[in-house]
Formats: sequence, C-alpha cells, structure tokens
Amino acid sequence: MNFDGSQVVIGRGAQAEVLRYHGYAYKVYKPTYPAEWIAFEKDQQTAVNQAGLCSVRYYDTDDEHIIKMDLIEGEELEKKVREGFLEGFDILAGAFRKVHEASVKGVLMPHLMDTAGMGLSMEETEEIFPIITRLCDTYPSCICHLDMHFLNIMLPRDGSEYQIIDWMNARIAPAVFDYARTHVIFDEFAKEAVDFYMKAVAADIAALGITDEDFHDAVKVCAVLRKKEKGE
Repeated sequence: MNFDGSQVVIGRGAQAEVLRYHGYAYKVYKPTYPAEWIAFEKDQQTAVNQAGLCSVRYYDTDDEHIIKMDLIEGEELEKKVREGFLEGFDILAGAFRKVHEASVKGVLMPHLMDTAGMGLSMEETEEIFPIITRLCDTYPSCICHLDMHFLNIMLPRDGSEYQIIDWMNARIAPAVFDYARTHVIFDEFAKEAVDFYMKAVAADIAALGITDEDFHDAVKVCAVLRKKEKGE
C-alpha cells in the first residue's frame, strides 16, 4: 500500500508506527516483524470486539505489515495524569472491572497457561508454572488485558466513553495476573505511582478474595514474563 504524503505520525513504538491518514489510523510494522504475529493481533482485536470491550475495528490492507484501524480522536489518559489528573487511577480501576466482568463465552482468546512458557528457560518455567497452575486452580478465569496502563486508555475528544487499546497481550486468566502485571509496569516506569495504583484497585482485589501472598506470587510471574519480553 502507498500513502499519498498526507499521513501524519501519531504514535511510534519499537516495532511499528501509527499514522493518521484519510480518517483512519494505520499501524505500519517493520518489514522484519513476523506477519503471523500481526495476524494474531488482528484476531485478538476481533475477540475483544465480540466481547464488547472495544469498538475500534481492524481492517485488512494489501500489505500484510499494515493494519488499518478506526481512528480515535482524543488523547491518552497518560497525558492527563501527568497534568495532575489523579482521577485517572479511578478510570484505570474501572477499566479493569469492565474487562474482568465481560463474558468469556465464545471468546476465541488463548489462555495464559497455554502461552506463558514461550521462550522461557527451563529454570524460568520451573519457577513460574507452579504459581500459574496454583492460581488458575484457585481463582476463576476471565478476560485479562495484561498491559493495562494509562498509555493504553484513550479519552475521545467528543466526550464518549474511554477506549481500551492494544490487546496483543490479552489472555484468559485469573484477574490477579492482570492487576499484578500493571503493578510490575508501574514499578518499572513510575515507582511513585505504585501506591496510588494499589489504593485505587485494593477494594476490587479484596472483593475477588485475592490474598496478599497470591498477589505477590502473581507479581513474581509477571516480572519474569516482562523480563523475557524485553529480552533480558
């Protein structure tokens, strides 16, 4: 696919940049990024669309390394939080509840148990899989975003409800892993926000019956998986 020069870069990551172009957003991946991973991302988005968790649709293009998407005109929640909007933590807590309360019936999404071991060493597998197994046996599973933070919550300019984006990591798993994953992300990038985050989600974690020990064990799992993602 060829752009006519009117495209504008509105986002950039390690593997792709996002362009605004003729009323849509286009995610343009590096040519070296595996096409099967892009296809998986599109499948994930279809699953969350069907679950009613995000209205943004993905569309095929004539280039397997470019995804066309509905454009959200707005800003990331991250920007408002940096400006002092502490209510952003309440929005984050609400986003977790919205995702976890969605029905998993008919949702075609992999389970954390089925994918967590990919790329791990034997030592890492032996460290985290007993925890994953125990927590999966202890708590009910639900849809988990597993990358929930302020950059992945968009606030539309028209005042409509926020949109949760970037569902590549989403899995079926107990909610404790979703809360733990975000704890790991805050601890990595914004340690000063960890206490605000934990206060915002404490009541929901308690309502699910998640013990402190189980939460900390889930954090251990997510820390290992996060390091593997970063190639450490």
